[in-house]
Amino acid sequence: MVKQEFMKLLRALVLCTCLCLVIAATEAVLLRTPFLAGQKAFLYRLLAITALCSIALLLVSGFIFRKKYKFFQMTFSESVLCIGMASVFMALFFTLGPMTIERSYTIYSLADMADHGGQIYSADEIKNRFIEGYIGEANESQKRIDEQVYIGNLEETDGGYKITEKGERLVRIFRFLESIFPVPDKNSIYPNGQ
Repeated sequence: MVKQEFMKLLRALVLCTCLCLVIAATEAVLLRTPFLAGQKAFLYRLLAITALCSIALLLVSGFIFRKKYKFFQMTFSESVLCIGMASVFMALFFTLGPMTIERSYTIYSLADMADHGGQIYSADEIKNRFIEGYIGEANESQKRIDEQVYIGNLEETDGGYKITEKGERLVRIFRFLESIFPVPDKNSIYPNGQ
């Protein structure tokens, strides 16, 4: 009995791993195409592709079990659970991996220093190189503003941009979350030291 349950668990782990690889491969291919390229927020594009992969995998799983084929000697509910677990794992991976690379002050600063072969920089030099190289030249500030307009957290007005009710709600949610899970540096959630 124990051996049978262990084999079930092992098959589920193998299936989850295979599903994660399928989702990762699909993401890697689709990110190189114009598929969902109109989505200005990179994280939302990553998560949308993951969700679409999950739906496709559920449909394939349903087809397999409808035709009464055996797949990893698992029931339909076990395969759905594996698809769900793989999807959640990959969403977490994309949030902590590629998304971090795309937005990280730390990653940019480390990469900049690595490209300049062991040179010593003061803290002010690192900050200035980030502002000039990442924010200035790449126009990253405007990119972030455009994302927030697209998402609906900001709206463009005659004189510039204004936070929307949705944006204010998001700030309240983040501040509530921060009150439960305190962060060491509150500058991003309380920019004026409130």
